[in-house]
Amino acid sequence: MDRISLLLGTYLFQGLSPAELEPLARSAMTRHAARGEYVHHVGDPADEIYLVAAGQLKDSIVTEDGDELVHTFYGPGMLIGEPGFFATERNRVMAVVAVQPTTLLVLGRDSLEPFLQRHPRVVTRALEGLASVARNQTLLIAMLSRRSLQERLLFRLVELADSNSPRDDGAGVTPKISQTTLAAMVGVTRENVNRALSSLAGDGVIRIEAGAYVLPDLERLRAEISNGSPMLIRRNRRIEFEV
Repeated sequence: MDRISLLLGTYLFQGLSPAELEPLARSAMTRHAARGEYVHHVGDPADEIYLVAAGQLKDSIVTEDGDELVHTFYGPGMLIGEPGFFATERNRVMAVVAVQPTTLLVLGRDSLEPFLQRHPRVVTRALEGLASVARNQTLLIAMLSRRSLQERLLFRLVELADSNSPRDDGAGVTPKISQTTLAAMVGVTRENVNRALSSLAGDGVIRIEAGAYVLPDLERLRAEISNGSPMLIRRNRRIEFEV
C-alpha cells in the first residue's frame, strides 16, 4: 500500500506534504484483521490511532442486558480511535470489530505524539474533529428522542453511505449491513426496522441491492432529514483521494 497517499487522504493529515508525512508513514505498522476479529475491546489501552486501508469495521458496546449497541461503521480512508488516544484516561470505551477482512495502518503513540509536536496544525485538526464528534452525538441524541423511526434510519443510512465512495451518478451506497445491526444502531427491534425499510423502499427513498442500501439522491436526503439546516459533517467523512 502507498502509506503516504493513505495518510494524505484523511481529514487529519490532508494538506501536509509527502516529505512531512514520510517519517510517520515509515514508523506505522500494518495490521490485518479477519472477519469477526476484535481490533480492541472496551477498557483496552488507547495508544494507537488506526487508519482503514481496506475492509470494514464497526464499533459497539454491549449493554447490561446483553444487547449490542452499534455506533459507527468505518471504511477505507477513515480513522479510528482519536477520542481514546487523546483522552486523559487513555482507554477504549467502545469495542471495534472487523465485519469483513480488514487491513489497518497503525499509528502508535511513540511516533505520533512527537509528530504532533512538530506539526501543530494537525493538532488543530484533531481538535476540530473531536468537536465534530461531540456535536454529532448531540444531533444524534436529539434525533433519536424526537424523530420518527424512518427519519432515524435515514440519518443512520446517510452516515453509513459516508463510509463508502459515492457512485458516479451521485447516489450514496452503504456497506452491506443486516437489519439486526441497523436495529442496534437505532435502538428498536429488527421487525420494526424491516417494516420501516420496506416503507422507505416502497416510496422510492432507498433501494435495497445485495444487502446494501442505495440512496439515489444523497445530498437532497441529507438536507431533508436535517429540516433544511446543514447537517454536521462528521470528522471522519471520506476525503476522496486517489490511492
